Amino acid sequence: MAPGRRQSNGRSPLVNKQSQITTFFSKFDSSTPSPPLTKQNPKAAASNPNPSQKSDASPNNSPTTPSPLQSKPKKPKPLLVIPSSAVNADPPRPYGQKDVGKKIKVYWPLDKSWYEGCIMSFDEESKKHHIQYDDGEEEQLDLVNEKIEWIDERPRHLKRLRRGGGVALDKVTLTVTEDVESESNGDDASGVDDDSNDEDWKSNDADKEVEEDMEVDLVDEDEDDDSVGEGNGDGSDDDLGKKPSGKARGKSFSRKRKASIGGNQLDPEKRIKSSAGGLSKEGCKISSSDTGNNISDSACKKETNHMTPLPTDVSERFTLREAEKLPFLGPERRDAKRRCPGDVDYDPRTLYLPPNFLRSLSGGQRQWWEFKSNHMDKVIFFKMGKFYELFEMDAHVGAKELDLQYMKGEQPHCGFPERNFSMNVEKLARKGYRVLVVEQTETPEQLEIRRKEKGSKDKVVKREICGVITKGTLTEGEILSANPEASYIMSVTENNLISAGQKAERILGICLIDVATSTIILGQIKDDLDSSALCCLLTEMRPVEIIKPSKLLGTETERVLLTHTRDPLVNELIPGSEFWDSHRTISELKAIYRRFSNMLDSGCAPEADMLEVASCVQDNGRCSLPETVCELVNSGDDGSLALSALGGAIYYLRQASLDETLLRFAKFESLPCSRFTKYAQKHLILDAAALENLEIFENSKNGGSSGTLYAQLNHCVTACGKRLLKKWLARPLYNLEAIKERQDAIADIKGESLPSALEFRRALSRIPDMERLLVRIFSCSEACGRNAKKVILYEDASKKLLLEFISALRGCEVLAQACSSFSATLENVESARLHYLLTPDRGLPDVGSVLRHFKGAFDWVEASNSGRIIPHEGVDLEYDSACNVIKGIESNFTQHLKEQRKLLGDSTISYVSVGKETYLLEVPERLRGSIPHDYELRSSKKGFFRYWNPTIKKHLSKLTEAESDKECALKSILHRLIKQFCEHQNNWRKLVYATAELDVLISLAIASDYFEGPSCRPSFASSSCPSIGPHISARSLGHPVLRSDSLGKGMFVPNDIDIGGTNASFLLLSGPNMGGKSTLLRQVCFSVILAQIGATVPAESFELSPVDRIFVRMGAKDHIMTGQSTFLTELSETAIMMALATQNSLVALDELGRGTSTSDGQAIAESVLEYFVRKVQCRGLFSTHYHRLAVNYKDDQRVSLRHMACRVGDGADGTEEVTFLYRLTAGACPKSYGVNVARLAGLPEHVLRNAAFKSNKFEGSYGRRVDGLDGDSSSHTSSDEAVLIQKLIRVLAKTQNCGSADGIAIHPLIELQHHSRMLLHKT
Repeated sequence: MAPGRRQSNGRSPLVNKQSQITTFFSKFDSSTPSPPLTKQNPKAAASNPNPSQKSDASPNNSPTTPSPLQSKPKKPKPLLVIPSSAVNADPPRPYGQKDVGKKIKVYWPLDKSWYEGCIMSFDEESKKHHIQYDDGEEEQLDLVNEKIEWIDERPRHLKRLRRGGGVALDKVTLTVTEDVESESNGDDASGVDDDSNDEDWKSNDADKEVEEDMEVDLVDEDEDDDSVGEGNGDGSDDDLGKKPSGKARGKSFSRKRKASIGGNQLDPEKRIKSSAGGLSKEGCKISSSDTGNNISDSACKKETNHMTPLPTDVSERFTLREAEKLPFLGPERRDAKRRCPGDVDYDPRTLYLPPNFLRSLSGGQRQWWEFKSNHMDKVIFFKMGKFYELFEMDAHVGAKELDLQYMKGEQPHCGFPERNFSMNVEKLARKGYRVLVVEQTETPEQLEIRRKEKGSKDKVVKREICGVITKGTLTEGEILSANPEASYIMSVTENNLISAGQKAERILGICLIDVATSTIILGQIKDDLDSSALCCLLTEMRPVEIIKPSKLLGTETERVLLTHTRDPLVNELIPGSEFWDSHRTISELKAIYRRFSNMLDSGCAPEADMLEVASCVQDNGRCSLPETVCELVNSGDDGSLALSALGGAIYYLRQASLDETLLRFAKFESLPCSRFTKYAQKHLILDAAALENLEIFENSKNGGSSGTLYAQLNHCVTACGKRLLKKWLARPLYNLEAIKERQDAIADIKGESLPSALEFRRALSRIPDMERLLVRIFSCSEACGRNAKKVILYEDASKKLLLEFISALRGCEVLAQACSSFSATLENVESARLHYLLTPDRGLPDVGSVLRHFKGAFDWVEASNSGRIIPHEGVDLEYDSACNVIKGIESNFTQHLKEQRKLLGDSTISYVSVGKETYLLEVPERLRGSIPHDYELRSSKKGFFRYWNPTIKKHLSKLTEAESDKECALKSILHRLIKQFCEHQNNWRKLVYATAELDVLISLAIASDYFEGPSCRPSFASSSCPSIGPHISARSLGHPVLRSDSLGKGMFVPNDIDIGGTNASFLLLSGPNMGGKSTLLRQVCFSVILAQIGATVPAESFELSPVDRIFVRMGAKDHIMTGQSTFLTELSETAIMMALATQNSLVALDELGRGTSTSDGQAIAESVLEYFVRKVQCRGLFSTHYHRLAVNYKDDQRVSLRHMACRVGDGADGTEEVTFLYRLTAGACPKSYGVNVARLAGLPEHVLRNAAFKSNKFEGSYGRRVDGLDGDSSSHTSSDEAVLIQKLIRVLAKTQNCGSADGIAIHPLIELQHHSRMLLHKT
């Protein structure tokens, strides 16, 4: 056999020397040397070291689970190695004809690898066998002089077990005995107590439960050596890719035998020791034996014990274990500084671990507890190889919330494969958990190198915190993709100021962050004692997380954070050290942005790598802080709290490894109501009560969007457009010029541009959430968190990133093309806003040339299918250089071939490739005598010999190096292209925002088609015009939410409205219950909001002067958690109105004062109405059932008495029957007809008759009492009226006694009716 003939990238996975196996959480050494082979080829030994020399420690494929308290020494385990198949290593014996047809493995010393083949024939003269290898190569060998192994071809008893209907699946055990070639080495480190090879948590006691629907596969693999292992996810060819660490529940990394159990595992004593040095949980067991190398007769036998679920008392068992072995978690618990829970500064996020407990732990146990003791408020996803593990209390969370199976054993333990990370982390985050991601940042090979080179005594691979994922820090996931609404993190701090002779005021610093879109909103606001501004902000933004300084916020602020949020995750930070003050925040920000500037100066980052570069303030010639932050800094005390709130948010995001990535690409905005804002009011203000009572975003039924104004107007097709529409609705415009600009745009869209607008929408409907997608692409250009290069990932993360990058490119291309097509209609458009949005280099960035560059850089379709980028020529200099070198070498090969043909005188000589050997000179056998002496015979076939010569070897060496450079360039091309893409991030974002605004404008134009009845463009009068004054005037005003599909065609009754101007500024509205009063109040408020966002209004005509604030008091609700009754809640909201309303405000009060006695309620209602009418003099609507108010204001010109009309008739039972007309009519309504509503509600008839009787009685008594108080003797009840009432009482009493109206004579009722008419005529 030739001394060595193949190039190999690494040792064969078929034989893997493993000097020891230790468990991840075992403190004691449990290693044994491998049994040596009984036969060794002298020639091979002389020419090549032992092929199984000690290799770098390889990652384990199967961490299992002990208790972290496990410290007892375990019995040493025998070496476990996966063979390619059963192996016979008999002593030397005569070989001959009887061996023909057998399968054989031959060791090639130079390759340090074994190759399989078949004996085809035997030559009696030369005593050589003809070997044909599986890769097609052939050679003649004297087997006595070679190192060989026979391959047992015994058929397997089990190929595949699949769980069938109703048949229980037994656990399967495959036992294989083997010898392994092993030879000691001077560098052998077998005595090291190292757990890097297989990181198991008490592998003898822990096990995964097998799910019912799993299947067991036992199949052969015929892949070549490069296919072994899963790779490390980034396409690299390093050892990690060939020897993956961690669990191999889904796949064992043996080349010749594979067992799959659907992602779960069987008992720990039924596992395969893989060639990568790990324990596989595939349901197969391999044991070493000195008695032989044949497959045991017990292979593949079924065990009698079936898979059974954990006992029902598992919770009790774990609880007892925790109490016994983890007493420091009980009542005696301390934080890291040994403070008790009752202490003032006690930190529940940390845990004190007793020294005795720490000494009892192995290195792996200590590593996990060190992470956990500093993050007791988080669930740890602990990376072990290809799996994330959850231990102890975290395992309970995984079992409960993620439906993971407990592993058997006394310690809680469960886990899941890396590919399920995104799904599981999103589930926990959505349920309110904080997830700490601990990633492996070192391979066992790197650990071994570190131990040798640096003298480290570490026995566990490095792991680092790579992120904290919560509701607010999620940036991807299925649920997030389906929900376009922003998930804000709100950081808030407070300062109570008391000025001399003035009331106390609250100053709040606010920072709102949407991580998914890299948006930061900053502001400092002055709030009243009821925190009305904070309530408004919370109701609009609905933050999913709150960050606050511990024990610094006032009681009222804490109450509001509780009552006006939807179960947010609350994070309390220590003031000063964690929740920074303004000075610390400024210092940290300057340091961060200075690093960004240094990267730009050194060329380490693209020139436009930050969104705020253009808007940053220069500090000594260097990029310092974003403009919005500088405004706060320059505002002094008016910005200090906002900066402090930003500091708390930055500290929090730093723990999640998001701070610098977020700040680099952040889009800063100022809070509209911020105190330091010096501009005039730009927006109509809707407070919390208005947003809730009008149901702008959330309905009162279930908190959803159905039936809300937002749902009615939302016809956007982009996620960014939906978020922008929500902002417009929450803050309508107040500036007249801005309103008219939007109106013009919507009018032009509804005109001749409508077909183009609809085509524009169809194009946009095909793209993903571009704003979030761009942020993910931008953040991937930064090597931090799980994107850091040092993080060991096995899933193909690079392919996922490539697909997202191509999706972003396609999305930007669609946006640019759609805008370009839409801009063709600008000739017929007068709107200045549309011209701005659709004109390149103005509102619309010119990205055509950039897109053409990326379009020509590589084939997008091919890259999507293959998962890698092959750049076109001229795109990447590094790749082009490597390709040019390869072309030059190939040219040299061609020239050399011509020379060899001329030298040997045969033009048929050519290059061939055999297996992995390339550029073999294939020479006819007849020229063998002419072959130069420096030719090296590599292989042969009938009639031909194949050679390498020194020149070919030299070229091959250069070719291998050049191809390696080319491969490295291919692996990094994606990140270089993303860097180039990020250089234009300003333009990409402008493109997305421009299309989002166009999407919203088209949505508002379309929304008018869904209104019931006519719609119009509102006209505005300046609020500063003294001759007219603030007013609202509408003809045939409809309702924007109530439509024919819910009421029926033509069912809604429109009304005319005139408030303010030359008319009364207030409408005092009365009428029957369910007559439409509340509906009228809502539709007026809705119409004002629609008008001031620039939309059309459901009316024949609508004119108004701009409204600065809308106040709404409507409905009955209490705040039981804060001890506020319905009446107190009602009056609190009314007090806010009275304090903040101006002459330009609109007030809507619905039945104020109904939560107390009639006298008190009426007195309060009248006093409040008088305040608004006489002092504030604003526009308003006041609905009431206190009819006395109508009497008191019937002569007041500033109040217009109106009522919702109804028709009253006599019912069959003698009670009044009311028909609602829903028509706004002049004058007051004499009654509320509540008994009629009681009838509609289904109250019993006798109860209704009794109620009608008492109602008449109360009205008579109420009238006499009121008239008596007025002192008018002439108003006493006359004798005729007394007689009439007495007769009526008797008739009603008789009716009540009869129980129904059927037995009553009609004659007395006719007499009463006649008597009443005579009395009215007389009066």
